[in-house]
Amino acid sequence: MKAAVFYGGHDIRVEELPDPEPGPGEVLLRVRSAGVCGSDLHPYRAPPVDGIREPHQRGHELAADVVALGEGVEDVSAGQRVGVEAEHLLGCGACRACRHGQNHICADRGFRNGERQESHGFSQLDVCLATSCHVLPESVSFDAATQLDCYACGVHALNRMPVGPDSTVVVIGTGAIGMTLGQLARAYGAGQVVMVGTRPEPLAIAMEANAADVVLAISDGDPVQALLDSTNGHGADTVFETVGGKSTTIDQAIGMARYGGSVSVLGVFTGSPTVDVRSAYRKELNIRWSNSYSSWQGVSEYQTALRLLVSGWVDPSAFITSHFPLESIGEAFAAADDKRNSGAIKVMVHP
Repeated sequence: MKAAVFYGGHDIRVEELPDPEPGPGEVLLRVRSAGVCGSDLHPYRAPPVDGIREPHQRGHELAADVVALGEGVEDVSAGQRVGVEAEHLLGCGACRACRHGQNHICADRGFRNGERQESHGFSQLDVCLATSCHVLPESVSFDAATQLDCYACGVHALNRMPVGPDSTVVVIGTGAIGMTLGQLARAYGAGQVVMVGTRPEPLAIAMEANAADVVLAISDGDPVQALLDSTNGHGADTVFETVGGKSTTIDQAIGMARYGGSVSVLGVFTGSPTVDVRSAYRKELNIRWSNSYSSWQGVSEYQTALRLLVSGWVDPSAFITSHFPLESIGEAFAAADDKRNSGAIKVMVHP
């Protein structure tokens, strides 16, 4: 099979590798679509990243055909179309977090039999646990199914930080997490969703995608003041930060939240961001970090995302902007890394 192998930084090579074989409880997948996640760009921009060894394979936003079954697999059949939960979110199954359905915060998350697990969406074939597969109806495209990972992250954030019909919700960031979260907040009944970004083009797509009721493009100036001006000085009931990286958006979120309001941090930060503790204390804010997804009150958050997608409450088609074959994966990552010039929001690779 052909697969992308990551040697660190921008060094991505498409190589011929042996076909994997499914073990007991596993399935062999023929990958049809794989999305480039913001977290995929962290080792691309600034290697090395803790816990990642070079060379390696990756690609956890994937959808595929099941082509073969390992011993003991009964709930999935060859020929079925599936969305796949990220392998790096697998828990040990035995610790307190896993016993409470919170495998996403398992201390040994992403390890199985002593080895780190990663989905290999940027390859023609991949092997995963059958329990990670979710059968897709024909109405759901492979491209759309890759974004179930992003939607599940949003479902988890909204489970931890509910929104109400009278609430003003702010989403900071216009990437795929911001877009999916905006759609979900509207589906969950938020009174008004305001999306804040730095460029008008993705904000226009947010409106097209029904991910926002109002957009604020802040290329310069004070984004906090702009938001306060748009809410008559009151601020937002809930602010979702989705940017991460090395940004200052946590402090922006604190500034945008009303007194007694809430801040939810979804962005994955590569440094140690500053946090305006004095303002957060003075406002008595409820601040929560939201890490990936697992289950909520016994219900799979990935399955919840799939039900919302099937029912038409959410739809990623407007922000899936770019498509590349596996052989051009270097170009795909370059487009995802330089969204300002490429115009990309969600980049797809098709092995």
